[in-house]
Amino acid sequence: MSFAALGAAAGELTAGHPWNDPHGPGSPLARLVAHGGRVLLLGAPLDTLTLLHHAEALASAPGKRFVEYELPVLEGGRRVWRRFRDIDTDSGAFDYSGAVPAGEWPFTVIAREALAVGIGVRGRAGAAESVLFDAAALVRFGVEWLEAHLV
Repeated sequence: MSFAALGAAAGELTAGHPWNDPHGPGSPLARLVAHGGRVLLLGAPLDTLTLLHHAEALASAPGKRFVEYELPVLEGGRRVWRRFRDIDTDSGAFDYSGAVPAGEWPFTVIAREALAVGIGVRGRAGAAESVLFDAAALVRFGVEWLEAHLV
């Protein structure tokens, strides 16, 4: 999993990204939360809210799905194959079929419900409809939502 960051804390946010569980503890997403970061969806839809993968990684809900894969990496100047483990971000870390309406992306539902309880602010940035979320508040809400709805 790749992340990029700009600004004074960019190096600190992205350094030492864990090989396994790259959305969980110790990840750039976890560091963003710990640093009091915010996420701005600048004209982007709610279903693109990558930070909610961190909530999926942290949530203790039944049926969490993982994937394992191999990729080449450089170690000591040599190309070697390493095996990795992560939550399933392609097919979904959970079976959301009973928790969200058919045809809706789970992150859209979670983000919309977070906005409804006052987590996040909608507004315009230039011509773009945008949403600003406090990272820690959104992750807390996401974990609580997942653990309540995925039983």
